[in-house]
Amino acid sequence: MPVINLGIEDLERLVGEGFCLEEFNTEIPMIGATIEKVEGDDLAVEFFPNRPDLFSVEGIARAYRRFKGTEDRDLSSTHRIRGSSGIELIVDIGVKDIRPVIGAAFVRGVKIDEDSLISIMNLQEKLHITVGRKRKKVAIGIHDAGPLSPPFRYWAASPDEISFVPLQKDEEWDLNRILEEHEKGTAYAWILEGMEKYPMITDSRKQVLSFPPVINGELTKVTEETKDIFVDCTGWDLKAVTLAVNIVCAQLIDRGGTVEDVKVTYPDNEEFKDLGLETEMWPRMDWRETSIDIDWARNWLGKELSSEELAHSLRTMGFEKINEEKGAIKCLIPPWRNDILHQADLVEDIAIGYGFQRFSGESSRSVTIGSERKLSTISRYIRQTMTGLGFLEVRTISLSNEKVQFNLMERNEVEHIRLTNPITIDHTMIRMSVIPSLLSLLRSNKHRDLPQRIFENADIMVGNHSKNMFCALSEDNRASFTEAKGYLQRILQDLGIAFILEPADLGWYIKGRGAAIMVEVPEGKRDGHVGPFPELEGGKMVPLGHFGEVHPGSISAYELSAPVSAIEMDLDLIMELTGL
Repeated sequence: MPVINLGIEDLERLVGEGFCLEEFNTEIPMIGATIEKVEGDDLAVEFFPNRPDLFSVEGIARAYRRFKGTEDRDLSSTHRIRGSSGIELIVDIGVKDIRPVIGAAFVRGVKIDEDSLISIMNLQEKLHITVGRKRKKVAIGIHDAGPLSPPFRYWAASPDEISFVPLQKDEEWDLNRILEEHEKGTAYAWILEGMEKYPMITDSRKQVLSFPPVINGELTKVTEETKDIFVDCTGWDLKAVTLAVNIVCAQLIDRGGTVEDVKVTYPDNEEFKDLGLETEMWPRMDWRETSIDIDWARNWLGKELSSEELAHSLRTMGFEKINEEKGAIKCLIPPWRNDILHQADLVEDIAIGYGFQRFSGESSRSVTIGSERKLSTISRYIRQTMTGLGFLEVRTISLSNEKVQFNLMERNEVEHIRLTNPITIDHTMIRMSVIPSLLSLLRSNKHRDLPQRIFENADIMVGNHSKNMFCALSEDNRASFTEAKGYLQRILQDLGIAFILEPADLGWYIKGRGAAIMVEVPEGKRDGHVGPFPELEGGKMVPLGHFGEVHPGSISAYELSAPVSAIEMDLDLIMELTGL
């Protein structure tokens, strides 16, 4: 979780009259923080990553003032756009496949001193690491607007097409040299790896503001002399870029700045529109309206709070324009809050604002003893057995496709659950067997030495029923039906499960080298048994699973070169049969 370093004197100035460090250290954990260190004028506070608006001294002071009740301003009136800067930022179509999203803001009259300068830089880096995923998803540029001449241009440049003086340097470097030699360039070159052109932001005189997501220009370095600031934010995710710009703008407002909008002009292009990118005014600092059902909130809280108490708790947490209407409380969400997605999130904030220490409850009157679920017990036993036999446990996803599940396994297609709107052709259905998933994993690791032995306790879908399965594969020059049978006997005999083998021509095993594992199930349980292997159903015995040598056709289809043996069994049925 992010650790925020604060200057106590700066925090005291921002919180205002009545600040007491001892009270702050006691009360700030109620908002969701942990005091890490207090040393001299330095205070280190750790926050959960769902509140990036608290990653600066300004954000913490803003939230703490409201929590303490000393903030009487309507922030929806003070923390918003105050007019137009008249600045335009023009986006070229060349950035579409490089780094398509850009947001911007102009902030006038910021009061910059040493404390605020450090705080601005620290917030920028905290957002880069968290919201920005180390700048790949979001990268922020904060510039002294004084030397610049709008309009600005966001475009794609060849590595040798442009040179500029990067931060902390005193001579011009081209883009390749920055990526190869500059400390920021070597740290973030991986984001632009494989690209023929790189994103650039320049002004009307072709002066460089930024080479995102790597480095800004020395020309626009923010100093204590800076008054007006231009903010840019580039990335791949419109919501993340919007959030980052809003958090930075809120910080600069708290430092005396006034936010003015910037026109971001996108090309009239369908691919940009598909990403939600069209010409509009930035920042998108809108206070979103939401509501919470009063009875629902009381039920979740387990406490009959009055409408006034609910509203006061929401205001304590920074919400504005709070009013009751038709059994619900409506309010405005600050534009720097991205964690309010559902009524449950509002209830959590109500509980924090009301005070967890004010809730009470009764101890349970019944004595209960916790125990391990039977599935966990069986899975743990099998895990210990298989690792002892030299197998490695793996995890694969439950989504698959018809080609993998049926065609490559030479299996007749049966009824299965398809996805209505699959994101990729690789994930069009929920798997009916785990074997194809493990074969795909062996294909991805075919450059590794043999033998390769893997297993998984996984899930599949049979009709509209979910089933827990065990599957193991052994890829080795000596992999055989006999080898798989030995592993099977080791597992089931130790579990005390009696079984018989019957020939099974399933398609994905070599003919004569595949077998069904048949077990007897009590009559009452058999009636409700939903078997994962419709090819094996019938008779008084039911199939627990199957094993054998995988057919060379399937091995070749998965680009493997050595024999493979496989076991697949129904864990749900094992739970019914075992005494564990």
